[in-house]
Amino acid sequence: MNRHKYLLFDLDGTLLDNREAIVEAVMYAACKYAPGCYLEEELRGRFGETFDDFLNDLEQRAAAPVDRVRVYEDYVQFLREHHDQQVKLFPYVEEGLYSLKSQGFRMAVVTNKQREFALKGLELAGLLHLFEAVVTLDDVAEGKPSPEPLRKALYLLQAEPQASLMVGDSIYDWQAAKAAGVESVLLDWYGDARQKVPDADDCFPNFRKFVDRLLTPIMNERA
Repeated sequence: MNRHKYLLFDLDGTLLDNREAIVEAVMYAACKYAPGCYLEEELRGRFGETFDDFLNDLEQRAAAPVDRVRVYEDYVQFLREHHDQQVKLFPYVEEGLYSLKSQGFRMAVVTNKQREFALKGLELAGLLHLFEAVVTLDDVAEGKPSPEPLRKALYLLQAEPQASLMVGDSIYDWQAAKAAGVESVLLDWYGDARQKVPDADDCFPNFRKFVDRLLTPIMNERA
């Protein structure tokens, strides 16, 4: 990990502790258009996938044809009504990002979230200015696990894959990083990341442990 200069961060479940807000919005759409077909625990386990992937599955389970545009609009409206009050940072994320920035790491956000909500969340958390690029689902043809979002972030940072590190919390982050030729690590905030992604390059229980792992060799070199 010591060779990495560029850090690509997932947003929800990695920097922002708002998994429940996203799951609630998806559950709202699921109950409205495919009642009885989803359990909340299942949707929680699929956290991190694109909304298009959810829509594909919804169409297969629903008893009647699904208007994808209407489902998406209802999901977005629900999220708009509940998003802001549920935005909160995981412990030490703000301090850790400032430390990484001060030591010369260049950072971007790579998320499957819509741009409206990604930027709003970063602004509310006071983090937007720390990132040189924000790549959202609206900026690419395919979200993670496609490597396209990571490759776009690398292009914007003018970064080489081998000098970059993807930091996420789900199998979609790991799959996208692997396809893009980027090493990846997981943050195990919810206690199930290693179980879901046993082949992850590394896994940390919290943000402080991750930052310490990156910065300790730098500090030792300067001592």
